[in-house]
Amino acid sequence: MRVIGVIIFCIVASCTCTDDNFVNNDDQPFRGQRNVEFDWKLTKQVFQSQKSNAVISPLSVKILLVLLYEATGDAAELSETQTKRELRTVLEPNGDLNATRSKYRQWLDSALSSHKDYDLEIATKFFVEEYIDVISKYQIISDHYYSATVDKAPFSKPKIAAEQINSWVNKTTHGRIAELVTADGLDGAIITLINAIYFKGLWTYPFPEYTPTLTFYGNQKQVQAPFMEQNGQFYYDDSAALDSQLLRLSYRGGKFAMYFILPHQGKTVDDVLDKMTLSTLHQALWYMDETEVNVTIPKFKFDFSEELNQPLKDIGIREIFSQNASLPLLARGKGARNEVRVSRVFQKAGININHLGSEAYAATEIQLVNKFGGDGTQIFNANRPFLFFIEDEDFGTLLFAGRVEDPTQ
Repeated sequence: MRVIGVIIFCIVASCTCTDDNFVNNDDQPFRGQRNVEFDWKLTKQVFQSQKSNAVISPLSVKILLVLLYEATGDAAELSETQTKRELRTVLEPNGDLNATRSKYRQWLDSALSSHKDYDLEIATKFFVEEYIDVISKYQIISDHYYSATVDKAPFSKPKIAAEQINSWVNKTTHGRIAELVTADGLDGAIITLINAIYFKGLWTYPFPEYTPTLTFYGNQKQVQAPFMEQNGQFYYDDSAALDSQLLRLSYRGGKFAMYFILPHQGKTVDDVLDKMTLSTLHQALWYMDETEVNVTIPKFKFDFSEELNQPLKDIGIREIFSQNASLPLLARGKGARNEVRVSRVFQKAGININHLGSEAYAATEIQLVNKFGGDGTQIFNANRPFLFFIEDEDFGTLLFAGRVEDPTQ
C-alpha cells in the first residue's frame, strides 16, 4: 500500500494459508487510550466532501499544527491569544504542553528506530526566506521534541525555491512525490513547513500470488478488478453501531496494522461516516476478536491531493489563516515576527496495495505569508466501497486513512 500527503507509507502483503498462518499471542490490536480526536474529525471532513478515492495522513498535518501551536507563545503566559486557544482546543484539549512534547518525542523515537521488517521515515523541515531567522528557543524546541530542522530558501526566486523544496520531498518520500509545490504556488511565501512520511511493510500473513478478476460494485458503476483472497484467523467485528464489518490485517514487526471498514450491503461509506464518532469507532475496535475469516479485498493504487484550509476551519482552526494570526515565537526578520499568517495547508498522498505488499506515502505543506501582504467462518468481501486506516499499535497513532470508491482508478 502506498499513501501520500506530508506523510508517506508503504505496506506489503503476501502469503498462502499454512499451519502457522494464525494470529499469535503477541499480534493483538492496540487496547490503550487513543488520542485521535483531531485525526478523525479532519478525516471525516475531507472524506464527506469527496465521492471518489481519497487518502490522507492526519498525523502529518497534526505534527505541523503542533509546531504552530508551539509558536503561539510560552505556556506560562497568563493571556491566551485566539490563535493559541483554537490550536490548543483542537489538538490538546487538556492544554498540557509538556505531555504533548513528551508524547511526540517518545513516538518519534519509537517510530524512527530501524527495524528489519518495515521501513518508516518521517521528516519535518522549515524552509524560510533568506533574510529570516527562526528564533533560537523555538528552533531548539522544534528539533528536540519534533525532529524538525531549518533550511534557508530563496522565496524571492520562487522557481529555485520550489526546486529545492521538491528535491527534499522527493528524496524523503523515496521518489513517490516528485512535486509538492510549484513556483506559482510559492508566490508571497516567506516560510514553508513541510512534513513527509514514508512507510513500507510486509503483511504478517501475506496473500497468495493468485489474484482473480472479480466485480467491484461501485456507487456509480461496476468495474472488473484484481482481488486477493485468503482464509485465516484475524481480528474481526460486525458492528451494528457502524453498520459495518471491521477487519484487521497486521504487518510484520508487531507495530503496525491496517484496518478495513466495510459498510453492510445496502449501506454506503457516507452512511458509515455519518454514524462514525470516536465512541462508536473505538467501541467497535474493542469488540474485535480473533475468528476464522475468509478475506477478499481488491488491489488498488491511487494518488490524492487536497487543500485543507476549509476542513481545518470547519473543525475550529481559523485564526491562523487570518490577519489576527499570532505566532510570535516562529521567526524574526523583516516581514516575519508577528506579521505572518498561514496562507495554505496542502497535502499529497498515495497508496498502492497488491498481493506482494503495500506502500504508502504522504507530504503536507503549511505555507506562511506576510499577513499584510462470529460463528463459523466470517465472510469479509470488500467488493464495494470501503474505508481503511493504518495505525501504529504501540501508541494508537493514526498514520493514514483512506476511502476506496473504485480500485481501478
